[in-house]
Amino acid sequence: MPELPTGTVTFLFSDVEGSTELLRRLRDGYAEVMAAHERLLRSAFQGAGGHEINTQGDSFFIAFRKPKDAVGAAVDAQRALARHPWPEEAELRVRIGIHTGKATVVAEDQYVGLAVHRAARICAAGHGGQVLLSQTTQALLEDEEELGELDFSDLGPRSLKNFDRPVRIYQLLAPDLPAEFPELRSAEEGSRGSAELADRHEVADAEDVPPSQEATGRVRVLIVDDQALVRTGFRMILDAEEDMDVVGEAANGKEAVAEAGRLNPDVVLMDVRMPELDGIEATRRLLEDGGVESKVVMLTTFDMDEYVYEALRAGASGFLLKDAPPEQLVDGIRAVCSGDALLAPSVTRRVIEEFVRRPPEAVRTAPPEIEELTPRECEVLKLIARGLSNAEIAQSLVVSETTVKTHVARVLMKTDLRDRVQAVVMAYECGLVQPGEAGSAPAIA
Repeated sequence: MPELPTGTVTFLFSDVEGSTELLRRLRDGYAEVMAAHERLLRSAFQGAGGHEINTQGDSFFIAFRKPKDAVGAAVDAQRALARHPWPEEAELRVRIGIHTGKATVVAEDQYVGLAVHRAARICAAGHGGQVLLSQTTQALLEDEEELGELDFSDLGPRSLKNFDRPVRIYQLLAPDLPAEFPELRSAEEGSRGSAELADRHEVADAEDVPPSQEATGRVRVLIVDDQALVRTGFRMILDAEEDMDVVGEAANGKEAVAEAGRLNPDVVLMDVRMPELDGIEATRRLLEDGGVESKVVMLTTFDMDEYVYEALRAGASGFLLKDAPPEQLVDGIRAVCSGDALLAPSVTRRVIEEFVRRPPEAVRTAPPEIEELTPRECEVLKLIARGLSNAEIAQSLVVSETTVKTHVARVLMKTDLRDRVQAVVMAYECGLVQPGEAGSAPAIA
């Protein structure tokens, strides 16, 4: 079996509208119609490089490496269905939902992650003949020249079953496909086929995986420090916040890796110096296989810890001083969880300055992901690397801050980076930005 896409993956679910009524009308002819439906869709999906993950009844679950491949497959599938000479009483129509996000491969042939369920729920909200996309997928596709005459219609934010926050949904438009459909189906009314396929696919392998912030609306935090008093102090601060849950504690790096794998926290507060396994190596082990979605915030005692440089290389998303005021701790965790800002300016600025003075020569070649960025996205990445905030980037480029946020999201998604800190590291390591360029070192926002 071909190796499944990992990291950022585009998921596609399809589902036949009104299959029960179709069975009632077709009776003995139902099996033949469903066989033709499967043949047409499987051909379209495989032709675009899709990996068939699962099927159930009349629903397909497919994974693609790139959003444009999934969209191409969806259009080809709808066109093939429209051209096929169905029996007059068939009226076979298929809804398709697409979402791009991070997911973990388990057992070599299955995915675990909320991105799977989001794609299924988006599919369930549609009507037969309709292709729906998440805002994330649409944003990644917006600058694709290969899309030609394809376009998008913003259907606005919609509530999806089992998701606390509304999701903005777009409809894919193509010249030879229907464009007018009724209002999207509600969370309770939506089709069950694709949703049940996603649930059944994942539950057997992930029933013990705790929910993440996206599912609960709360930030789940793991505190790692060898001093019990420090852990207790942080827990008291965070437990007082309505949007935060301290899900566990660890006293050393080994415990941190084990607990993070078990608890799936959104943020790990990681002390640098600990016995048995220090915070740097624990961060490296935690993040190196890509199976953990947690972001790591390093806790430092001094304004310039000699180990923090290596923490950046290990994949840390930010830094906080242990003696920071409670409000800075809370705001810092929220910021790194959203990926909107760099942390602890007094630490981060000096760390980045040290980093750019001695980037390893072995990684000076730009990664292939850089080539996927548009000229505007490259420009935004350079400004991120110089430490500009979204507001400052908007002012520099004379665009709205909302537009900047969209560009930043695309940059992180296309380069498969966790957050802005890692974007800074990559930009300097690959030589996209040089130390002292534009007359100054990064001014951290």
